Amino acid sequence: MKIPALLSRLLFVFLLSGLLGGLLGGSAKAEIPFQDGDRVLFLGDSITQDGRYVALVEAYLWAAYPQVHLDIVNAGLSSETVSGMTEPIHPYPRPNVNERLGRAIELVKPDWVIACYGMNDGIYHPVEPRIIDAYRTGLTKLIDTVAASGAKLILMTSPSFDVDAAPVQAHLKEAKQDEPYGYKKPFEKYDETLVELAGVVKSLEGHDAVERVIDIHTATSNYLRRVKNSKPDYQYGDGIHPPIDGHLAIAGGVLEGLGCDATKANQTLMRMTGICAPIGDVAKPTEAQAKFQALLFERFSKRSSAYRKAIGFAAPFNVDSPAVNDANKKAAQQEQSLRDMIDELSGGESLLAPYVEAATKKWEGEVAKLEQLNQTETYPDGAILFIGSSSIRLWENIAEDMSPYTPIRRGYGGARFSDWVVFAKRLITPHQYRAMVVFVANDVTGKPDDPSAEEVQRLANYIANVSRAHQPGAPVFFIEITPAQSRFDHWKGICAVNAKLRELALTKPGIHFIATAEHYMDDKKQPQQEYFLKDQLHQNQSGYDLWSSLIKKRLNEVLK
Repeated sequence: MKIPALLSRLLFVFLLSGLLGGLLGGSAKAEIPFQDGDRVLFLGDSITQDGRYVALVEAYLWAAYPQVHLDIVNAGLSSETVSGMTEPIHPYPRPNVNERLGRAIELVKPDWVIACYGMNDGIYHPVEPRIIDAYRTGLTKLIDTVAASGAKLILMTSPSFDVDAAPVQAHLKEAKQDEPYGYKKPFEKYDETLVELAGVVKSLEGHDAVERVIDIHTATSNYLRRVKNSKPDYQYGDGIHPPIDGHLAIAGGVLEGLGCDATKANQTLMRMTGICAPIGDVAKPTEAQAKFQALLFERFSKRSSAYRKAIGFAAPFNVDSPAVNDANKKAAQQEQSLRDMIDELSGGESLLAPYVEAATKKWEGEVAKLEQLNQTETYPDGAILFIGSSSIRLWENIAEDMSPYTPIRRGYGGARFSDWVVFAKRLITPHQYRAMVVFVANDVTGKPDDPSAEEVQRLANYIANVSRAHQPGAPVFFIEITPAQSRFDHWKGICAVNAKLRELALTKPGIHFIATAEHYMDDKKQPQQEYFLKDQLHQNQSGYDLWSSLIKKRLNEVLK
């Protein structure tokens, strides 16, 4: 019996949420351990070099924590071990991560190191004391090196080995009876060896220099068992290297271990990429999902290759890749494109999620008052919608100052882009307008929770997208934040936001920038106090006269 595509996807969410719910003993951390600006280095063998699970983890963190900007660097290396062991039939000595670990840390300068070893460390043999001892010794050396660097360490158990996979069965049939164990002739119960190695990793959870342990082996084993119950002929890649849905299962395990909600994480990743378990009649990814998936993995692969090459490793490996600086520049551009695509694929839900609760609690009353105005005020379709913070709310003479344009005024005091996005649809879509003008000036005030300039740009872009979806032909104007004396100590940060708003206007069709700051500065590049009230934050009528002339000039240039 075929399972419909939608039901298949729901079943996959159920499977993953079930298997991940037991991870870490059901005691997931309350929040991710990373801070804004942290750099995270992933190390591992060929599964990590492939690294699609790492790319998926990064994509989810972008979606779920858009205000936390992490630099995730992957430097996984094929065939690598932490133990330094090599099976007799391997064509060359397996690389040992401890040989290049110091160089990797020196180049990347990570705040966090996440290491996933074990698949090759058992050298495809039955478990033996020498294997366990070498593995523990190698892990101890890795722990000491990371601790000495000042970085925090997360250890992961290896994913599962699937003896039922067709390539494994083919190797076993072709192997000679006296042939020693190795990757070409793995021990049939090799996954039992991996369970023993996982036990070594889990025994280190209380180590002073190990922040936490994430049990990926349990996650993938549960996934394999449950998928095979629905599809007995399921193929887990070549038995060692997982297929794309296996990488999604690993990513879910990593995210659960980092403190994320397993069900939500997998629902989000499936919505963004279209990846799901091969159960029943599975729908193909949409064009948008396929485009996102391709760009995500391309970005990841090329940047990872650049770091592998820059770190260096022993022969016989060779990597053809660009220099790290060039790869990073390209990756930054691609990240912005991917973040924009996340907002589109999720309908903005991922961007809004971190802000909804606080914004609703603080501003619901003010927003409700603005909505009530819609019941008593009427405007012609050619009006200009002005939205934003207190400078819009306090502009009592806006009708006179903006004549001959007819303004619709919808602002509330203290507004930030990070709460305006929550209310954008409610406050924008009831209106028909010729253009929308936005002024929000409270995101940079020197407080610890101030969003980055990049985050403000994403939030502003979301507001513009709400308008463009509602009225595609109506241009959106962002007014430059003015240099008020009361916040001039933070002018550098405000300038960074202004630069990002200007960049948004230069790169997105239908968005425009209204430059005003230079007109409020004197010859010494200080704010002119004559344009502000005594609080040196809000404009007086002279300020509004200047403001309206600059705004009307820009409106005339675009609209006429």
